[in-house]
Amino acid sequence: MNNNNKQFLNSESFGISNGVTTIIALLAGFKAANVSNKAIISALISLLLTDPISDSYSLYVSIKDKDDKLAYDIFLKTFISQVIIQAIFLAIIIFSKNINQGFYLSVIFGLSLVLYDFSSRLKQPKLIITELIKMISLILLTFSINYYFDK
Repeated sequence: MNNNNKQFLNSESFGISNGVTTIIALLAGFKAANVSNKAIISALISLLLTDPISDSYSLYVSIKDKDDKLAYDIFLKTFISQVIIQAIFLAIIIFSKNINQGFYLSVIFGLSLVLYDFSSRLKQPKLIITELIKMISLILLTFSINYYFDK
């Protein structure tokens, strides 16, 4: 793989976007279904390793045949970024008084993190806003579907 192609995937940004979207959408579903904090914490602990391993390994396998060193580097960076992000979300939920507070604090933290990542990479305000709208739309869709099926 030549050096131009090595910059195609930003593994930290993938980890941030994927981790934030997954956790916030999951929390939105839990909030809509009125799930207990204990169940939410249990699910987040399970997700803390399974999601980063799954995503990182999938990226690793997709790149390994082209560049073994790059594949390992992307695996490691994606895994670490997702574990850290998901651990922060877990801490927010653990230390929150209830699911509502945990959900809103998680949304604020997650969107702030994504906004920081987007603004450091995308540079164009219109593109940043467009991507944020897409992410928020996916989260709202998840919340709406869960809310509908819980009724």
